[in-house]
Amino acid sequence: MSKILFYLLIILILLLITLMLRKKLGSKTKPFFVILLLATIIFSVFFEIQNIKKAEKNREVLTAFNQGKSIICKDLNISNDYFNYEFGTASFISKDNNLSFRSLIIDINHCRLKNE
Repeated sequence: MSKILFYLLIILILLLITLMLRKKLGSKTKPFFVILLLATIIFSVFFEIQNIKKAEKNREVLTAFNQGKSIICKDLNISNDYFNYEFGTASFISKDNNLSFRSLIIDINHCRLKNE
């Protein structure tokens, strides 16, 4: 929700700049600012949709991991028996008892559910 408010604030600022400078810049620059405004809106919507999809995928992976299911990360099976999830870095870190992958850190963005 805060991202949407941020985007609306940017759009409002662009509109205010356009209104303040319309006499100095003349009527030839109005289409430029309208195109700039539309491009900003389209980019913001596209960016927000991509972030929502990515966050949903990461939530699904983390939920499966917390339920004890195995997930696939960089062609490795990751489970909560041998890995911990770190919220600060959004990554899976191998536990001390995991001798084959000692000090392995895998970003959650490289992971997917096992059935995908």
